[in-house]
Amino acid sequence: MDPEDGPWAGGWSAGSSGQAPDQGGGGLDRVVHGRDRELRLIEAFVTGLDPTTLVVSGLSGIGKSATVLAALHRIGAQTSAVRVVRSCSSRPYAQALSGRLHLDLSAYSVPVGTAPLGSVPGHELDAAGLLDAVSSAVGPEDTGPRILFVDDLDVLSVGRAAWLQQLGDLVHERGWRILAAARHVPVGPLPDDVEVLDLGPLDPRSLRLLLDAALRTPLAADVAERLHWWSSGNPRIALELADGLSPGQRRGGEHWPGPDAVGPVARRTFQVLLGGLDEAATSRLANHPVLAAAGVLDRTVDDSALWSVGLGTISVPPGPGDVNRLAARYPLLALLCREQAREAADGGPTGTGSADGGSADRERPAFPVAATLAEVILNGLHLDAVDGLSAGEREPRAAARAVGLTLLSGATWADDRARWWTPATVGPEWTDHLWWYGATAVEPAQSAAGERAAAALIQLERTGCLADPAGLRADLEVIGSTRRLDWVGVCLQVRARLLLGDAAGARRLLDGESGTSSGRTVAEVVARHLAAARVAMFEGCAADVRQCLAQVTDLRPSVADWLPVQGLRAAADAMLDGRAPTSSVPLSAEAWSTRALGEFAVDLGTAHLAVGQAERAAELLALGLERCQWPYRGRVQARADLVEAVLASRGLHGEVPRAALADPPIEPQERAGADTGAAYARLRAMLAAAGTRKDGVEDWLPASHLVSPWQRLRSLVAYGRYCLAHGDRAASEPALTEGRVLARLAGTPGWRKAIDACLAGFGTSDGPGWARLSGNDREFVRLALRGVTNARIAEAAYVSERTVANRLRQIYVLLRVRDRKELLELAEVDPPGWLAGNG
Repeated sequence: MDPEDGPWAGGWSAGSSGQAPDQGGGGLDRVVHGRDRELRLIEAFVTGLDPTTLVVSGLSGIGKSATVLAALHRIGAQTSAVRVVRSCSSRPYAQALSGRLHLDLSAYSVPVGTAPLGSVPGHELDAAGLLDAVSSAVGPEDTGPRILFVDDLDVLSVGRAAWLQQLGDLVHERGWRILAAARHVPVGPLPDDVEVLDLGPLDPRSLRLLLDAALRTPLAADVAERLHWWSSGNPRIALELADGLSPGQRRGGEHWPGPDAVGPVARRTFQVLLGGLDEAATSRLANHPVLAAAGVLDRTVDDSALWSVGLGTISVPPGPGDVNRLAARYPLLALLCREQAREAADGGPTGTGSADGGSADRERPAFPVAATLAEVILNGLHLDAVDGLSAGEREPRAAARAVGLTLLSGATWADDRARWWTPATVGPEWTDHLWWYGATAVEPAQSAAGERAAAALIQLERTGCLADPAGLRADLEVIGSTRRLDWVGVCLQVRARLLLGDAAGARRLLDGESGTSSGRTVAEVVARHLAAARVAMFEGCAADVRQCLAQVTDLRPSVADWLPVQGLRAAADAMLDGRAPTSSVPLSAEAWSTRALGEFAVDLGTAHLAVGQAERAAELLALGLERCQWPYRGRVQARADLVEAVLASRGLHGEVPRAALADPPIEPQERAGADTGAAYARLRAMLAAAGTRKDGVEDWLPASHLVSPWQRLRSLVAYGRYCLAHGDRAASEPALTEGRVLARLAGTPGWRKAIDACLAGFGTSDGPGWARLSGNDREFVRLALRGVTNARIAEAAYVSERTVANRLRQIYVLLRVRDRKELLELAEVDPPGWLAGNG
């Protein structure tokens, strides 16, 4: 009998010919994910009136018991439903879902041989005795539907189906409903009143939710994908596989190509399927190419591209149809056949030996040679295993990937940090592999441009400086105009274009590489998301930054520890949630490059500036620009942020650090874009002398560019802070108020915290500021509300009329009104106590 024969029973029907499903399982009694449809079907059955029996079918471990129990809980049958466990054994028992009932049913268990269960050995419960026992245990005070759940029926043979039908007749006579769980329903007709609900495999997302909850540790996305494929979506098998992984393997820090052997849970699960295979099918499965494609037979395969989420699946070579379907659907079944074939060849079982069937000392090494080891580890970002990669320098592709990841993350994992910067032993052609696939097709001029660009970025990583920005810009144009770009190299190009102020070029390059991720390695996918996060941060799209970082850390949780990722996350949290950073610049700089430390400080400084902590922002921005003159945010935006932080924290007397004015000066190309042009106009306006400052925020914006809401928000806040530093609160308040509204429209509501910090300084952050008025101010208000002119107020106060006008204007700002009319309206709606003579 081929277990794959027969139609798929994807749901229960009202008909009577329930056919055998092609898969399922039995299991987990606590956590249910991805079974909403099945839960609804079970609920509809147990609350319906049709006198039928529902059999929930599926392979062991698929979640039959968990799904049924969850459905019964949802309809409130905790005390009125009874579960019969081990019904085919000599020691069956029954229990209520609430746990308060436990009945020993051994007295009703009868051993059977050839009848009535045919060839199926085991025991049978006396139907009448079983029902009498459970009915007497459920009293009239137990509300809810009366449901009998017969668990662990194993194989629903013809004899057991007849027994189940007999039990169903007795149950329905007493007003009960009956459910059963079976591991396998053979092909063939079933009684008319027996229906089958098949539980298929969990989808990848649901299985990952279950694993995350059970393991209480984050799984790398590609590891979760592997677990789903190897387990065939069976939660219990997936948990067995995951329990055998180290913490590093779960997080993707160590390579895990697949299981070495089939565990006991999987063996029990596939026992039914294995028993239905003939010798020829077993032999074909034992040698099926799917095992080689998955990296089990030859672990030298670099499969980092295969398992990245959304990057495709293992292709199954042509072969016999039934065997092909089994191998693709149940890869562990193929591995089990291989183990059994090895056991037969060796003359005995191998226990839990390797996938090759030998003992532990005969297992293949994880990787055969150092060069392949380096590529597999670096392409898959298995960085926990990066120690001892010195031999990888001898291979150009591994050397290029090592340098690329060092430039990408800012971290150096080897003890000898310098060797990854100049892998001279592999020759100059390694730089071709940094930028392109198929380096042999690279023209000499392109190769030379790639070599110069790599040298410039390495120098930037070491020193934070660029010797020839114009040359780097030209080389990036040459590289970016080519095809077959490696995404790690694309990320480096994007960062280089951003630091040169070419945000439009960075966006074009990124959009040009927005196609399918199929065939890309984990390192490349992470690099592309990181590049997108940097572009989004440059453009002020904090929500996009957060989404990109979530995708990065979903694929490789360990990437969250990278300094560039920490900086981007801190800035996004501040911009979106107004959350102040809790991290600081590492005290020990040995593990991070100069560029990474500088950019991290700049990101933290921007985050502190967004939440109104200007003093800390000024310190971090100055430190960041001292370490790295060319952060990915660009010199223009970083310098503008630094000057704004100094003005906000120290006023006009604050000394602007040299980092904001350092050589080389900002070139026209750096401020040619819309974002950089707005930032440059803001920077120039803030640095202008007091006598030459421009009035009105519109004068702070470039006339040649259409300014984005994000850049207008930044200009409004900077202008408001600048006016406060000059003591012009009347001009500051409207700009800050507009900025507060625009902060939400621009997608950066966290910036309202910085704006509120400014407004709170003169009482406009919440409610009228009556209590903040001095005694003289209160007298001015009393006279103004009586309609006294400014001239008469000046005479009464012995001051000039101009002083009265200026003071009233400041009072209007403090009370958030525009003129005497609004002042009168405010006094009528919300008058202070002192206005009636109590103050």
